[in-house]
Amino acid sequence: MFRSAALTLSLYTVMVLFSLSWTPLWLDEVQQFGNTRHSSVPELMRWVQVNAGASPLPYLAQRAVVNVLGYSTFAIRLPAAVCSILSGVVFAALCFRLLDRGRWIGLVLFLVLPLQFRYALEARVYSQGLLFALVSIWLYLKLCDRPSVGWAVLYGAAVAGGLYSQPLTCFVALAQLADGRNRRYSVPAVGIAVLSYLPWYILQRQAQAQYALMVKPIAFFSIRQITPLVLLHDLSGGGYACTAAVLVLAAIGLRLSQKLLWWTLAISFAGPILMDVVFNYFFAERQLLFAMPALILLAALGVQKAPRLIGCVFLGVFVISAAIKDFRQATVPKDDLGRTADAIVARLPADACVLTAPPEHVAFYSFLRPELEGRACRKDREYREILAVTDSYTSPAERAALLGSLRSQYEAGLAGQITLYRRR
Repeated sequence: MFRSAALTLSLYTVMVLFSLSWTPLWLDEVQQFGNTRHSSVPELMRWVQVNAGASPLPYLAQRAVVNVLGYSTFAIRLPAAVCSILSGVVFAALCFRLLDRGRWIGLVLFLVLPLQFRYALEARVYSQGLLFALVSIWLYLKLCDRPSVGWAVLYGAAVAGGLYSQPLTCFVALAQLADGRNRRYSVPAVGIAVLSYLPWYILQRQAQAQYALMVKPIAFFSIRQITPLVLLHDLSGGGYACTAAVLVLAAIGLRLSQKLLWWTLAISFAGPILMDVVFNYFFAERQLLFAMPALILLAALGVQKAPRLIGCVFLGVFVISAAIKDFRQATVPKDDLGRTADAIVARLPADACVLTAPPEHVAFYSFLRPELEGRACRKDREYREILAVTDSYTSPAERAALLGSLRSQYEAGLAGQITLYRRR
C-alpha cells in the first residue's frame, strides 16, 4: 500500500502542477487576489474582513508565495495546489488508520473526487481549509489513542488553523466532540481554538456591519438551492452519475464504519446548510467539501464490503465520470473574462478608453491584462472613441443601460460583446 500510495500521490502532484496554468483566472479567483495585489497587509486584512465567511490565512499564504515567485497564474494557484497534495498525504494516513483493505482505492477516490480536485486548481481558500480539517481528524484519532497534553495542543492548533483558513471546518471539530471519545482533552482543545478565533470574528462582524451601511444587503438563500436533485448533482462536484455511485458505495460501507465518520458526514453536511438559512447566504457545493473525506472513506468501505461485481461497477462509474469532469475542470475556462481581456487589448485603439458593464469589471480586465490599467473611461474627460465591453456576467438591463448611454453621442461599429463607439 505504501508504494502504491506514494506513486499515486506523485502522479497526482505532477498532474496538478502541470494543470495550474492551462486556464485563465476566473471571476472568483480575481476577486480573491486581484483586489489586494498592490495593497498593504492592513488593506489586505480589511478586504478579507468584509468578505462573508473569509479567514486570513489563505490570503496571507497566497500573497507570500506571489511575493517570492512573482505574479503569474501558476504562482497564484500554487498554494491551493500544495494544500490539495498535502491533503492527499494526510488522507492516505487516514486510510491506513481506518481501512483494513482497499486503502489505495480510498486514496484514488479522494484524489479524483471532482469537488476536491476543483479546489486543487483554483486560487481559493478551500483546499487549505480541507488540509487542516484532515489534519485535525488524524490528530483527534492520535489523541484518542494516546491521550496527552502534547497531542491535545497539536489537535487544538489544527482546529484553530482550520478556522483561520475556512470557518466551515468548525463542523468537523463539532463532529469530533459528538464522537464523544476522550472529551477530557478534546473539549478544552476545541474550546481554546474557538476562543482564539473570536477576536477575528468580532473584528470581521464590525467591518461587515460598516460595509453594509455602504452596500445594500442582498438576500441569497432559497430552498430551491438545496432540492434533492440539486444536491444529487452538486454533492460530489461531478454530476448525477458520480454522486449516485459514491452514495451507493457509502451506504454499503455505513455499517462497517466508526461513529466518527457518521458524525463527520452528518454534521459537515447539515451544518453549512443551516448556516446558510440562519445568515441568509446562498448555498454552494463547495460548502460541503469538508464532509467529503468521511463520504469517501465510507465509499471505500463499501467497495470492500460489496459483492465484487457490484463494487467494481459503481467504482467504475464514479472514477470514469469523475475523471471526465476533472479533465474539463483542468482544461475548460470557467468564464470569458480572460478571453474578453485579451480581445480588449487586441481591439483597443491608442486614444480610446474602456467602458464596461458591470462597471467594476474594468478592474478585473486590468488585473488579467495589466496594460489596461489607466484605460478606464473617466467622467471628467471626453473621448473620441469608447470601447464598450460586456461579458457573460452582464445582465440584459446592464447591457441596455451601457449601450443606451452611448448611442446619443456615439456611432457604433461592429456590434457584439466588444463594440467600438466613435463620437458623431
